[in-house]
Amino acid sequence: MMIELGSDRVTLLPERAVWLTDSRSLLVADLHLGKAQSFRRAGIPVPAGTTAATLGRLGTLIERHAPAELIVLGDFLHGPLAQQGPAIDALALWRARYPRLPIRMVRGNHDDAAGDPPKRCGIECLTAPLARAAFALCHDPDEPADRFKLAGHVHPVISLRGAIDRARLGCFWLRRDALVLPAFGDFTGGWEVRAKSGERTFAIADGQVFDVGTLAARPRARSRWRAGSA
Repeated sequence: MMIELGSDRVTLLPERAVWLTDSRSLLVADLHLGKAQSFRRAGIPVPAGTTAATLGRLGTLIERHAPAELIVLGDFLHGPLAQQGPAIDALALWRARYPRLPIRMVRGNHDDAAGDPPKRCGIECLTAPLARAAFALCHDPDEPADRFKLAGHVHPVISLRGAIDRARLGCFWLRRDALVLPAFGDFTGGWEVRAKSGERTFAIADGQVFDVGTLAARPRARSRWRAGSA
């Protein structure tokens, strides 16, 4: 889905990413690689394979769009334990598949704790904000900036209720001063958005992005879903 942000247009991808056409930049946020590993180390039983799944989806996006650059809007790694063992090894092997693709990371709060990925991963690590077109790219949408922000950090989700069921979906959250991306990682959790007046949410379901405001405005008898609380 393409939306206008001032005089610029961005594409919201159902794979939980943003495409900037002019610069051919692919943007994702909040991979949290190594989170499951950290949980298991703490004795919390969680499924294995989330790092491989996240990197696999990201690779598919790269191959589909052939971006000029990949930009991660913070929280690439979940914590210090991600620097050891399978998560960082998987990242290094994955990175080797795209040797000519510039990959840049705008540091987030978890990156401050985890540290930058090792040099063998070939990732340029930057401090927010990073300028692209009319936008400031950062991790926290509340980061001070002199232009409209594209950010992550919040892991926005929205709850939709139907006649007999309900769904909790990842979403893009369009605020007055920022577009907040959903978390890209497979094991991240989410924070439920309660959009204020003038804000919009775009939910992801069935391989599509749809405007929740448009959905909620439909006659109830014709709408499968409506916005609400879980």
